[in-house]
Amino acid sequence: MNKQELTLKIKYKAYELGFARVGIAPADDFSEYEEEFRSRIDDYQFLVGDAIDPLKGSRPKTVMPEGKSIVALVWDYSKTIYPEKLVQSFGRAYLSRTYLPKENSEHGARLRVFTDYMESLGLHIAPGLHMPERNACARAGITNYGKNNFAYAEGCGSYIILRAFLVDQELVYDKPTVECGCPPNCHLCIDSCPTGALYAPGKLKPEKCLLYNQMRGTYNMEVRDKAGTSIHGCDICQAVCPRNKKVAAQANRRDHFLELLAEDFDLEKVLLLTPDYYEKVIYPIAYNYIHKLELFQRNAAIALGNTGDQAHVPALMQALETCKPRVQGAAAWALGKIGGKEAEAALKRQLMQENTDERTKAEILHALEMCAVKAF
Repeated sequence: MNKQELTLKIKYKAYELGFARVGIAPADDFSEYEEEFRSRIDDYQFLVGDAIDPLKGSRPKTVMPEGKSIVALVWDYSKTIYPEKLVQSFGRAYLSRTYLPKENSEHGARLRVFTDYMESLGLHIAPGLHMPERNACARAGITNYGKNNFAYAEGCGSYIILRAFLVDQELVYDKPTVECGCPPNCHLCIDSCPTGALYAPGKLKPEKCLLYNQMRGTYNMEVRDKAGTSIHGCDICQAVCPRNKKVAAQANRRDHFLELLAEDFDLEKVLLLTPDYYEKVIYPIAYNYIHKLELFQRNAAIALGNTGDQAHVPALMQALETCKPRVQGAAAWALGKIGGKEAEAALKRQLMQENTDERTKAEILHALEMCAVKAF
């Protein structure tokens, strides 16, 4: 089979499986990506040596020397109507269940069928290689860049999931679209980033990013105030983007599973999380980055504090008294953020408990200061 026939078969199969775009690129090093990453390595040191190692992925042939082509895919999740109740707390990419999908999921099966098909054609695929997919897809001519660090595909906006596979045969390559597609004078995404994490076109400070804080043990105090009710990801820089407005308005596909989930989703239930509720409501949509239940609980406490609603004080008091220290600290902060006599009394009681650890005490003292400011 010649490379033209092989390329056509691969593209046919991708579109048959429902992918929105498929493109082919040569398996050259991503030198510009590596140079940019190294220039900001202090910000991204946590990724070096990780399973998704950017430095390893930027040189595909070091993983598979016989690699010749990159097969790049776009999955479009923009057409789904996402329940607003869930969008307020989760990024749409996670609600779509297509980002780093579980093997036994619909999208996991779709990817497996695609890779099995390529192997049936005689292609060998580099195992476990994570290339810089935004760069790979732009090189393959199926996306371009946005100032908000996302890739954009025609008709899909940035509400897309990217995948790229290194294969050992030469294919027909598409014309690259390695360029920014945003209007020159538009910087709505940068201006709208609540924490200032997005500080210039294509530039992000991870320590200020909501998801970065939500998935790690320490949640920066300056970020908490600006997290709103988010507990797993943020879509603000995509939602304000003019390139996404028309795409979002055309969403017309109901997701009955998400609708059912939204009926049962409650931040207080996440705060006082049980294994059963986690398995039923949280894990199906937030399995990617956060694997400790107490981190979801902590994130929910911060979200509840940001509502400013006195109705949540009893649940936060319960968390302050009964949960693990990390959750207790966040519950204390939330009580301080909401304020009021009941919250203040609960904080003072917990401060006097012998089993309250030092970090929680520090959070309580800060929360009491917040209460005093509110009262004043």
